[in-house]
Amino acid sequence: MKYLKLIVFLLIIVVAQITNAGSYVVDTPVLNIRSCAGTNCKIIGKLLEGKTVEVIQDNGEWVEIKTENGSGYVIKNALSEDNTAVSVIIFIVVLWLVFFIYMLPAKIASDNKNADKIYKVNLFLGWVPVIWLVLLLAALIGESRED
Repeated sequence: MKYLKLIVFLLIIVVAQITNAGSYVVDTPVLNIRSCAGTNCKIIGKLLEGKTVEVIQDNGEWVEIKTENGSGYVIKNALSEDNTAVSVIIFIVVLWLVFFIYMLPAKIASDNKNADKIYKVNLFLGWVPVIWLVLLLAALIGESRED
């Protein structure tokens, strides 16, 4: 049940990140922030490459972004979507999945007589494929506890 709560929590985070995909990264060495959408508008600031910005409104070739002093406009083709949060979430989900599979023999053996032994060996030596398979078999065919 606790694993289900973790999965639901991570899915909520993923959905929130996808629906709030207004974060972009500057792709050019220096990007001018302008007072309006056009090259003839006054430059009100500059952004360096790699800086993350939040887009308020998409105006075709130009986008309005949040700045320290309100908002400004930058050319859209100088930005790319920021997928850092999604990548981190995917990494966490994959890491959790690997750990779940790694500890699967111990989880299956939780009702066995030898559950403690299987858990300890799984925790410390489960990374050895042959030992992991032996533990899985022991968990599957082991005797149930008599309560």
